Amino acid sequence: MLKFAFIINVPGESPETYSAVYENEESYSIIAGTGDMNMAKDYVKKLADDGFTLFNLCGDFDDEITEQMQEMAGDSVKIRHANYNLNELVKLDRLRTMRNYGVIIVMDGVEKPHEVVLRSKECDTRAIFVKDMPQARRAARRLVEKRVNFIELCSWFDTPRLEIVVKAIDGVVPIGTCGEL
Repeated sequence: MLKFAFIINVPGESPETYSAVYENEESYSIIAGTGDMNMAKDYVKKLADDGFTLFNLCGDFDDEITEQMQEMAGDSVKIRHANYNLNELVKLDRLRTMRNYGVIIVMDGVEKPHEVVLRSKECDTRAIFVKDMPQARRAARRLVEKRVNFIELCSWFDTPRLEIVVKAIDGVVPIGTCGEL
């Protein structure tokens, strides 16, 4: 069974106050907020010790922090943080608020999309677990309908897949990916 975590930097929150679990027969997934980078490092270490092998991090995490986490977690764990291509970065820089955050995760064992919502004073997150690209395109449109300010994608989304999702929403909000750009 795949154990996956998507970690978000949410000031004032912790995995105890800002998290959701999605589980099916093939995967166990956690989406969690951490209040700072040190808390995130400790949480990654704890989860890696508990058998989590894939971590995606929101775009607040940079290469240096990601590398530090990777060293702590070991070679059997894969850790990636969200990045933006130039076009999407320009749109991201123009945002006046980042309060409403959307996440799309392609996960083993998903049949019908599964949505979780996390709310806090600082950030509301709406994450949708999907099984494939058609569901991902629909999920992106739903996130736009729910008025997210930006979207980040799991590491399944490389550059061509990212572009498909951007086109599905006519590029109306910036989209980053934890996948290869």
